[in-house]
Amino acid sequence: MTTITEDLLRQQLADCHRMMVMAELLDYSGHVSARVPGSSRVLILPRDASRAAVTAEEMCVVDLDSGKVLEGKGPVPTETAIHLGVYRTRDDVSAIGHGHPPNSTLFTMVERPMFAMRNFGFRFIGMPVHPDPTHIKTREQGAEVAATLGKGKYCLLRGHGSVVAVNSVPEVFLDSLEMEENAKSAIAGCALGGLKPITPQEVELLKPSFAFNTYRVGKTWDHYREKAKKAGYL
Repeated sequence: MTTITEDLLRQQLADCHRMMVMAELLDYSGHVSARVPGSSRVLILPRDASRAAVTAEEMCVVDLDSGKVLEGKGPVPTETAIHLGVYRTRDDVSAIGHGHPPNSTLFTMVERPMFAMRNFGFRFIGMPVHPDPTHIKTREQGAEVAATLGKGKYCLLRGHGSVVAVNSVPEVFLDSLEMEENAKSAIAGCALGGLKPITPQEVELLKPSFAFNTYRVGKTWDHYREKAKKAGYL
């Protein structure tokens, strides 16, 4: 098993941002963070760094409790409060992504909860929507996002974007990718009509089916990392 060090997390974060730009999951904004194991240190990129070119060395270190920048050339992203709010509440979360996926975000503005049109999409059915459409800048707002997330892994922010709170940086990439892929398929399905989304009965079948596929995170990460290398993003 790979030992999760701060150096490894820095490199994963740099790669993840670049790969998410390539996959059109991030543009000039949005951010992924990681909690350094056994510490109150949180890694996140500088606010003004290009998501397509950020390096491991550029990552800032933020103190989880105070929110102060301990290392690196800040400022950190305005919405770092999202990350800190969730980490303070959820000891089980090791990495967080916040982006502005256009298709997924549409589901915050219509009278229809997220449904699944891809088998992997069962994970995102009925994601909660945080009602605050403004930028999440304060400690109080971060705590409110954490409350909306609850014990789940995903939520949407009204008219704004998404929050993915999971176990690793590669998992942030996979779940961000599949959340948006499912949303695209759902919207396309609405255009075609005659919807037949994944049912609650099928969800119960899919849970153990995907639970055995523990290799999916690494497989997807390695595939897109090689793809990003060939495309010149890494």
